Amino acid sequence: MNIAEFPTQDLIKIVSDLLDSMLITNNQIPTTQITYFHSRAVPNITVLSYLTRIHKFAPFTNEALLSMLMYFDNIARLENGFTINSYNIHRLLITSLVVASKFTSDIFYANSRYAKVGGIPLRELNQLELEFLFLIDFQLHIKLPDLQDYADQLLSHAMSLPNPITLQYHTSIISYNLPSTSTTTTTTTNNRPTTNPIVMPLTPPYPTIEEKSKKISYHPYKRPHAKNRLGLVSPKD
Repeated sequence: MNIAEFPTQDLIKIVSDLLDSMLITNNQIPTTQITYFHSRAVPNITVLSYLTRIHKFAPFTNEALLSMLMYFDNIARLENGFTINSYNIHRLLITSLVVASKFTSDIFYANSRYAKVGGIPLRELNQLELEFLFLIDFQLHIKLPDLQDYADQLLSHAMSLPNPITLQYHTSIISYNLPSTSTTTTTTTNNRPTTNPIVMPLTPPYPTIEEKSKKISYHPYKRPHAKNRLGLVSPKD
């Protein structure tokens, strides 16, 4: 996959279908930890529609979208992580795209715009951004070869499904000549126990976050959950 030239609308379709398959499995796992990202009710908007809306009113790059997926992988592998499900996916999507866009792109928008597009109050988005950064320990940088390996896996997986995803603008895989630093493999979710949260049926070609030291440090993510976290609000377009 040519990350720079691959149509973003097609990548959004691939990513949303992958996340939907993840949610089907993860929604069956009982919620044991409530976070700032959880809604009281499942928002009445699909992942595809939500990502499409964000891209329409606050465009993001393919690099930001792929980085978002890799951040999700890191979250699932944290010792004190949580299951990504339909109750928290929307806040995670808007927050991770805000963080990824600011880190990977020279052009991004004010949080007030992202909040309006995402359908949450500005004050809440600001808090979620801080929570997300501490959650992933500020590990935002992803090497380009690793990002490319992940993108190739993602496209290959989408094309290998029993009912391949129909791409609107792209019909063939474009090779991207970058050195590969690791061997990529594709795994399926069928062999995984249903008691464990599933992020994506891909094998990340990058190292996971190193185990943190046991020193005591300020970590706002571990504060008691606030009681004023409501569901998504309707933005005024």
